[in-house]
Amino acid sequence: MQESTAAIIVAASSTNRSEEYEILWTPLAGRITLARTIDVFETSRCIHSIVLVLDTAHIAKITKLSQHEGWQKVTALVADGPQRQDAVHSGLDALATVTPEIDWVIIHDAARPLVTQALLEAGLQAAKEHLAASAAVPVKETIKQVHQGLVSATLDRSQLWTIQTPQVFSYSLIHQAYHSLTTNEAFSDDAALLASQGKQVFIFPGSYTNVKITNQADLLLAEALLEGQVPL
Repeated sequence: MQESTAAIIVAASSTNRSEEYEILWTPLAGRITLARTIDVFETSRCIHSIVLVLDTAHIAKITKLSQHEGWQKVTALVADGPQRQDAVHSGLDALATVTPEIDWVIIHDAARPLVTQALLEAGLQAAKEHLAASAAVPVKETIKQVHQGLVSATLDRSQLWTIQTPQVFSYSLIHQAYHSLTTNEAFSDDAALLASQGKQVFIFPGSYTNVKITNQADLLLAEALLEGQVPL
């Protein structure tokens, strides 16, 4: 029996991320940034269904866009919460309803439209071997720890990675982890949430071109990548 893989695409919408959310609706090389992200999952042979998590105020807008684009895999639109983990929690619960036989889930930030089919497939393969996997790239710059404006330590760069999405999990593992939360601590990503519960997350190679678009400078970089001004 073929295993089923779903995606949860999280669009930022809280007030302190309003600029990032508006960027999702900005054209990127002639196509809405959010649409570029969804396109990759819609056309992926390994994705069977997609849940979009976004601000309630924009559900009607994305419904109209989805109908216009003819996306067949978008099975649910879910309202987010005050923190990212609330948004993912809602998406996981929605998956249990619309895709009850789900085996694997790929969680991805909508603000990373340059994600590739190869990254999705690599993440899924890594998760099948390790149950939990996150895209990441080695840090290039020297990282300093700073206290009150003064350098207090130089961190070992060889052990530092920049975490990205997609992050891929056994659905039962990540669903249970979210339902086992006993703290209000905010987690920046799903891998951190799992780690807080003593679970291991495997790192698979991400891409330096898999940029997260949160402002106009990021948008310009992404356009340069898409138009070949910077090698992909």
